[in-house]
Amino acid sequence: MRRVFIASVASVLAAAAMPATHAAHRLDEYLQASRVSVARDRIALEVDLTPGVNIASDVIASLDRDGDTAISPIEAQSYGQSVLADLIVELDGRQVPLTLTRVEISAIAELREGMGAIRVQATATIDGSVAGRRELHLQNDHQPGKSVYLANALVPDTADVRIVRQSRDSRQRDLRIEYTVDPRSPVKVVWLLAGFSVLAGVLVQRARAPQGSSAADGSSA
Repeated sequence: MRRVFIASVASVLAAAAMPATHAAHRLDEYLQASRVSVARDRIALEVDLTPGVNIASDVIASLDRDGDTAISPIEAQSYGQSVLADLIVELDGRQVPLTLTRVEISAIAELREGMGAIRVQATATIDGSVAGRRELHLQNDHQPGKSVYLANALVPDTADVRIVRQSRDSRQRDLRIEYTVDPRSPVKVVWLLAGFSVLAGVLVQRARAPQGSSAADGSSA
C-alpha cells in the first residue's frame, strides 16, 4: 500500500491511504482541481494538485525542504499552508480566512512518475444567521505559470442551501458561486417555544404540590 503523510491543525499524523489521481494530463503541467462546499455556517475547500513528470522534481523540492528524500508531516503541513496563502476566498465581497485541516501527499516515487498527488483541505466558519442570496469568490494564484486549473461547487448537504449559478474565467482560476440560504423555519421556533411552555407548566405544578412525608426512605420507628 502506498504511503501518504497527513498534516492536521489538531495533530500531525502519518497514514497509508491516497485519493485517486486525476486523468492523464500534459507532462509539463501542474493540474490543480478545486472543489468547494457551501453550508449555512461553513465553507469547505479541497484542492488536488497533480504535477506532471517534467515538473515533478520542482514540486518535490518545494515539499522536501531538508532534502532527505522523504516528506515529513511538518513539511506536508508547510506546503499546505503555502497553497492556502495563494488562494483568495471572498464571501459577499469580504475575504474569508481559511483554516488548514488536512494535507495528504503521495510517496516521492509516485510523484516523480506523475502518478502521485497532493490533497489540501481547509474550512472557514461563516455567520450562520445570514439568509438570502450569497456569492462566494475563489481565486487560485498558486503556481500560475505552469498550472492548469479546474474549479467546481459541490452539491450542498442540506436542503436549505441551494446553488443558483457558477461562473468561471477561461482558465478556471477564478470561480464565482451564487447560492441561496433559506431563513430558519419559524415552525421549529414555534414548537421550541411550545416545548418550553409545557416544561414551565410542569415545573410550576410540582412546586405548588404539597410536600408529604417520605415513607420509603428506609427508616423504621
